[in-house]
Amino acid sequence: MPANKFVLKGSHVVVEYTIGANPSFPALTYTDGAFTKSFKPAAIKTDDTGLGELVSIPLIVTIDTGGERFGFFLPSVDVPQGQTAHFHTVGIYEMFSGPDSIPHRPSAWRCIEMSGTAQTVAVPL
Repeated sequence: MPANKFVLKGSHVVVEYTIGANPSFPALTYTDGAFTKSFKPAAIKTDDTGLGELVSIPLIVTIDTGGERFGFFLPSVDVPQGQTAHFHTVGIYEMFSGPDSIPHRPSAWRCIEMSGTAQTVAVPL
């Protein structure tokens, strides 16, 4: 059965992500030190790639001066219910300028190594 609950950790960052939950409940929580932000499914962007599923969220967004996004790759892994699978992946930060940024700079990326666990769990509908 495909895993639907993931916990990723790396470089003071913890991400908890559950796929398939009720759209009105947070599905992803990003924590970096004292900063915590939760995201409902509509705010989470996913793209299937040859490297796995890329999941991305907006950490800081302004309409004029730019912001920051965070993303990570999830492996496709089958995990029997009640068991846990371990994996390693990468997290990616993108800092970008907005139309009113002075000076206007091109996007800049940085990566962090992450380790994670995957489980198959029942989710609230």
